[in-house]
Amino acid sequence: MPSLRLLQFTDTHLFRDPQGVVRGTRSLPSLQACLEHARRRYLPADLVAVTGDLVQDDPEAYGVLELALQEFEAPVLLIPGNHDVASEMQRRFPKPRFQLCGTRVMGAWAVVLLDTTFEVSGRGEGRLGPAALEALDSELARLHELHVFVCLHHPPVSMETAGLDSLGLEDAAAFLAVIDRHANVRGIAWGHAHQSLDLFRGGVRMMCAPATCMQFKPRDPGFVVDDRPPGYRVIDLQDDGGIASEVVWLEGYQR
Repeated sequence: MPSLRLLQFTDTHLFRDPQGVVRGTRSLPSLQACLEHARRRYLPADLVAVTGDLVQDDPEAYGVLELALQEFEAPVLLIPGNHDVASEMQRRFPKPRFQLCGTRVMGAWAVVLLDTTFEVSGRGEGRLGPAALEALDSELARLHELHVFVCLHHPPVSMETAGLDSLGLEDAAAFLAVIDRHANVRGIAWGHAHQSLDLFRGGVRMMCAPATCMQFKPRDPGFVVDDRPPGYRVIDLQDDGGIASEVVWLEGYQR
């Protein structure tokens, strides 16, 4: 059946210095390896989503990301993470092929991009806030005739990892209550956790993508770096509301 292909890359953690390292992994070469792998195996794609922590607290690195994505012709959807500077993203990505937050309608689907960096302490946790939750409720109602896929940075469900869960989405219960009111929501995707997850909550598919740099060890109470390679997620949004998805690992990648 016809479908839209969305490629999700997350937690790129770029620096202005191309040799910049995140916990033992040079983040730019690992991102480039993911992009090249996707270009060879999974194009054409209809949408590319980069779901937060685009940079490692370094606004100059947004230019590095723009250059890295220049070979992808599909529209690029961006949301900020806790290491991003949202005001700088707005300044750096005004071009038509980039969209920062908001809603993107394509075919039978609407992709809703949420900013979870509202009024947070800086420890790394996320929050939507009452106004954004109310706006989301209204937007999902407006989109009632379309299948909806929601992207955010912070996990709205437990990753079964104490350290990560303490830095998840603080108002997750309120967010999920909004989602539960709208049967047209088919899937939710996020990053932040540097590991993968795929489960169903009711009829909604819930998916975390691994980082394009390093991963954290699943179910470890701390923040222990795993030996898993860089990765990304391929998501096919089907016209009947179904979702086919797989995590792609760059097995054999040399850091």
